[in-house]
Amino acid sequence: MASSPTPRTSAASGYAGGFEIPGWELFYRGKVRDLYRRPGDEEHMLMVATDRLSAFDVVLGETIPDRGRVLTHITEYWLRQVEDWMPAARITTDPAAVPDLPGEFHDRLRGRLTWTRVADRIHVEVVLRARLAGSAFREYQRSGSLWGIPLPEGLQNSSPLPEVLLTPTTKAEKDEPISWEQAREIIGSDEEAERIATLSRRLFDQAAGRAAEEGVVLADTKFEFGRLDGRLVLIDEVLTPDSSRYWPADAIREGEEPPSYDKEIVRAWLRSQTDWNREAPAPALPPEIQERTRERYLEICRILTGGLPEGVEA
Repeated sequence: MASSPTPRTSAASGYAGGFEIPGWELFYRGKVRDLYRRPGDEEHMLMVATDRLSAFDVVLGETIPDRGRVLTHITEYWLRQVEDWMPAARITTDPAAVPDLPGEFHDRLRGRLTWTRVADRIHVEVVLRARLAGSAFREYQRSGSLWGIPLPEGLQNSSPLPEVLLTPTTKAEKDEPISWEQAREIIGSDEEAERIATLSRRLFDQAAGRAAEEGVVLADTKFEFGRLDGRLVLIDEVLTPDSSRYWPADAIREGEEPPSYDKEIVRAWLRSQTDWNREAPAPALPPEIQERTRERYLEICRILTGGLPEGVEA
């Protein structure tokens, strides 16, 4: 179980999570999400998106206020956009509809929780890339290819790829690149693997088209799937700024790192702290870095969904 440091900020500035719900078991604390279950109920779980933030695999001592609500809101927005053809494991984000959840926690968890079925997780992250960025760009610099797929010469950081590429990874504590052939073996069925690839591309195309209408480029994203009653379902977060790279289209300059709608502000500040060895604890984030990062998350939320989560103010 991943551990989280005690936040250095006050409770009012962001929700760090980790509290006890009477009658429920907090059985996992991830970098962002807390997972709860009702005793005796192995078929459902309660996911709570906190405002915790990690960078370079270290959970920071500060939170980014309302970040968890933004991630939940964006995921719910996209799931509703595709629910007529792509089912999900989630049941509801309404606290009042969660069985046996004490009423005193409804307001506290509103906008953060997802009541979901427990699916049989497929241990492959399906990553799709339309632009060179991050580890993909570094691999291209080394090999001239991506996941063994040869690419044209002369591409730069943020360059568009000739086509959207499928670049899967393992779903583990530290994700490792794998070929699609290896992914097929993990999935266990050529037919199901092809179905996952087709669904992933359709999801990407719909999301990229929606983002483009708002002047935003979806550079890459990842999807996770599970099985429920013999059918494929989406699990975990979907098309959020944590699972995707969104760039303002008018700010992309090939050869440069575009400004992302995510926690890049935090990562850049941490990289500037030359005396930090990238091990816990991380340096304390200045309030202005927290606020700028929060504003970035709120901005992409408004762009993609047309509004902000209930109760969140800019």
